[in-house]
Amino acid sequence: MPLFLLALISLLLTTSVAAQKDSFSMNRDIPLLHFPGISQADFSDAFNVLNECVVKVPGYGFSYPFIAPGGHYGGCWWQLDASISLQATKWINQRFSENMLRGFIAVQQPDGRIPLYGHDKVPDYPTCSSLPKLFSAAYSVLQHSNDSTLLKAVYPMLHRYWKWWFSDARRDAATGLITGVFEESFPPIENRLKTTAQVDLNVELAGACQYMAQLASRLRLKDDEKLFINSRTQLVDAINHYMWNEQAGGYFSFDVIHKRRDSTLIVSAFDPLYMHIASADRATRMVSLLTNNHSFNWQTRPLTSVAKTASIYNETTGAYNGAPAWSGSIWSLRNYVTVQGLKDIGRYDLAAYLALKTVQLFNNNYHEFLKPSDGSGHGVKRYAWSAAQYIQLLVEDIFGIEYNRFTGQVRIVPNLSASLKNEKLALRNLKLPDDSRLDLEIEWKENVVSINYSIHGLTEIRDVVVGWPVLQNTRLRATDDAGNSRRTIRSSEGQTIIHSVSNKNKQADNIRFIVR
Repeated sequence: MPLFLLALISLLLTTSVAAQKDSFSMNRDIPLLHFPGISQADFSDAFNVLNECVVKVPGYGFSYPFIAPGGHYGGCWWQLDASISLQATKWINQRFSENMLRGFIAVQQPDGRIPLYGHDKVPDYPTCSSLPKLFSAAYSVLQHSNDSTLLKAVYPMLHRYWKWWFSDARRDAATGLITGVFEESFPPIENRLKTTAQVDLNVELAGACQYMAQLASRLRLKDDEKLFINSRTQLVDAINHYMWNEQAGGYFSFDVIHKRRDSTLIVSAFDPLYMHIASADRATRMVSLLTNNHSFNWQTRPLTSVAKTASIYNETTGAYNGAPAWSGSIWSLRNYVTVQGLKDIGRYDLAAYLALKTVQLFNNNYHEFLKPSDGSGHGVKRYAWSAAQYIQLLVEDIFGIEYNRFTGQVRIVPNLSASLKNEKLALRNLKLPDDSRLDLEIEWKENVVSINYSIHGLTEIRDVVVGWPVLQNTRLRATDDAGNSRRTIRSSEGQTIIHSVSNKNKQADNIRFIVR
């Protein structure tokens, strides 16, 4: 064979291998962070954790590389861990996240179930799935995607999974609630089918109905959209009727056999803040209970996964030990959904506080769970979903960045805790899914917030919306850096008004929000 052909083959092979390695990497395009108390090395290490958990060779029926939980859980995929992780990997490797969704298509069972994990054998438990974060994760990735085939490929898988949850095998006919076993809820206690309807599971599935309705609308599937909207209404009504405890001021799991609520106060009592499931008057009472330091450690190291006053409260140290590790320890999974719920009811101030606290607790401490009394990490030391939710909270909740390819819009609505006043924050070189890069700088001085952004490279973005949340009845004026007034759009979120400036086709701007 001629030498030039050998050289060409060698070059092609080298390029192919390099490209393959490149496609798996979660630490190539790490954004640059300037944030008080968090070094670039700490931030980068969260991406390193995800990279360490990548399983490059498809296995256990999964047809694409995936992210495993980490540590002693080995190189097997888990629905919950992978779903949480791919929401962070979309900020560094969108294609990897898209292919993880395709991987779930391959492992779906004929009845529509997505297994708990690759082995799909859980001793002493009936066949089960796990807390179905896949719906929110899929929507998050689809919202970032420019692959026109992805939605049409993923939607049928999600629809079948949804039908499995809402089938007679899982749904209690009398109440309309969905029952769960093992790790379909946390703590993972129940081992009997159609016995207990858990708050976290039912809230997650109410959210799934909403996401599925939005996807059906995009595909112009009117009958499906109506089905999901009606199903959400029915499930929300059931949650509010059977799970609300008026005396306690929170939501509790429901025993569908004996028709009674559980009496243990678990942090999932606050999950119905999410997506406006709880009414405004109930939400007020729930916030009062949530922020009581004697219950969930709000003022020190929030949130304990079970109230400190509960008889099962336990601070687990060392390795994961099942339900006890969920009966007191701090988990990013539980804090994350509470942050989203607080934003949904317009308590952006409390959401900002909890998001920052969670990031500070898990910073350079990407353990499976933390001990509330001292913040020390336990369980798996470099745990994928803790690192992933740390990244999400920083990028999406604190810096407030949302990319939506469905609308061609980027929203930048920072949500800063009061402790970040008089600090300069920056997130630079954030890779957007269209391969452009976002630089964002924020400075909050007394009554003036300066938000400076620029987008570099060719971009599909048609609109950049920059906003700032303030409490109702707060007067606010927006200007450019020359002091010229800018027109704002007001949107109401419960007790909060978000004042936004819309920048059509403007790839750089400096907006100042002045509270008067």
